[in-house]
Amino acid sequence: MMYPNTRKNRTRLLRLAAFAFAAAALAFAVAPARADAQSRELLNRLVQSSGDNDAATRALDQARSMIDMQRWSQAASAFDKFVTQYPSDKSVDAALYWLAYAYNKQNNFQGAYDALARLLQNYPRSNWAGDARALSVEVMSKMNPNYRPEVNEDGNDELVIIALKALCENDKAGCSARVADVLKSNKSVRVKEAAFILLGRYGGTEAVPILIQFSRSEPDVKLRERAIRVLGDTNDERALDVLREIAMSPTYEDESPTDSAIHALAGHESPRAVQILGDVAQNGKNLRARTHAIELMSRRRGDNVVDELLRLYDAVPEVQVKKYVLAGLANRKDPRALNKLAEVARSAGDLELRRQAVRSIASRGEGPTLDLLLPLYDSERDNDLKTGLLEAFGQYQDQRAYQKLEQVVQNSAEPIERRKTALSMLSRSKDEGVKRFLESLLK
Repeated sequence: MMYPNTRKNRTRLLRLAAFAFAAAALAFAVAPARADAQSRELLNRLVQSSGDNDAATRALDQARSMIDMQRWSQAASAFDKFVTQYPSDKSVDAALYWLAYAYNKQNNFQGAYDALARLLQNYPRSNWAGDARALSVEVMSKMNPNYRPEVNEDGNDELVIIALKALCENDKAGCSARVADVLKSNKSVRVKEAAFILLGRYGGTEAVPILIQFSRSEPDVKLRERAIRVLGDTNDERALDVLREIAMSPTYEDESPTDSAIHALAGHESPRAVQILGDVAQNGKNLRARTHAIELMSRRRGDNVVDELLRLYDAVPEVQVKKYVLAGLANRKDPRALNKLAEVARSAGDLELRRQAVRSIASRGEGPTLDLLLPLYDSERDNDLKTGLLEAFGQYQDQRAYQKLEQVVQNSAEPIERRKTALSMLSRSKDEGVKRFLESLLK
């Protein structure tokens, strides 16, 4: 029998209430921040660098792209396949988290629970464990309305977060000073992470110097990343030079202060952020950071992005970086972007750049772009590029592309390998005319 007025039950109810309020205080920061740090656009698949034979990496990038496009069913299938095919890969814990995330989005709560349980059992020290526990609370609550999460014995962290949130909401002018005291204390990482979030939300302009200090010098990497992200979210001009400084670091990982700074710059509303991303892309000390800066910059709005991409193409010497610029131009609707791609496809001195330009043009999926590519096939003399053009034609659902591929298949003067490539492209089409053509080859 339960006695609501006993001290024991009052304490238990307090703990549950503390957990609920703390969860609400932090809910907006869990999945989106992790998704921002992990997700990668289709550019990494578009840029096909020679020597990249890591099948596991390509599979993971493809699965991540499904999350980015919110194709939850395809994402779940891709991550499940990744976990099955690459059980020893270093990213299995991340794959399990995103598998659960995708299942949860589909309301497949049992599948999400099973993936999270496997992550927490097999990788208890994973960087994803905290996010997995948070997601598991959501999943379990949906599976069982009577579910009550376990909390720490004294619920102290939750109570501190609740108190700090209430004080910041009711006294925004004093929020920065209160948070600064918490950040200098010996409170837990969880409390300090919540403090950064509250500082960004309620601290106003006074929060920026504090965030700058911790973005530069916080020894705990996770907290430093949080400070950097929150600093970028302020959209304060004072943040830009600090973010540039961090983004120029010679060390880079998908989850690192360098990565967080590049993402913060990409999300900053100031037009100057585009110039700084271009500076990172041109002069950064880490090649992956440089190409990632181009990748994120190409997704921003504004004509100044095209200006910067065109400038970068002429300014950077490395072919690999230029390829990312061409891939970025594929994202832009500005006519100048397509004109540059057409120019490179026709006349660039480097074959890799011409092939990348062809891929970028085809990736736009616009009928008029086929008019740029079809004439190139007949005038081109390089065998590899001609094969690349056939592969590009295969991306169009257009009768002109089908006719060109059929002509290549039927032309006995064409090398047999190119005829095979053209036939392979046609085999992917569901067009009735193409089907009849394939049937005619059997006679």
